[in-house]
Amino acid sequence: MLTKFLNNYGYMILGGAMIFGFSAFKSAEVYSGKKLNPVMVYFHGDVTDPAEVADESLWTTTPNEGSCNNVNQQACSQEVDELDLNSNDEINPSKIQLGATSTPQGYIPTRTGGTSTSLFKPINKGATP
Repeated sequence: MLTKFLNNYGYMILGGAMIFGFSAFKSAEVYSGKKLNPVMVYFHGDVTDPAEVADESLWTTTPNEGSCNNVNQQACSQEVDELDLNSNDEINPSKIQLGATSTPQGYIPTRTGGTSTSLFKPINKGATP
């Protein structure tokens, strides 16, 4: 009896499960009401000056010449949502406010405030000899 039921309705059950499964994975854009487009911003300043590392206007979408290798010694880049940028492609300080944390080789960025709901994703670099 179960075999007959599965033979008759198995594909419909499978199709319904697939529709339900795929609809459960709608993009976050649908639920948040905004388009989530991460962009990289790069640091253009002195990695040994905490005021510059914390200056949002020194973080732009223009690539720097550093090798951002994820070694937490000096500021290099970070991934932000495109809505966190101002019209000059710099971090908007009302969306993301930055601070600086000391390392033996310089400073790395920290997020201290702002209205952005995006995750803080810094990609720092190692000190250059």
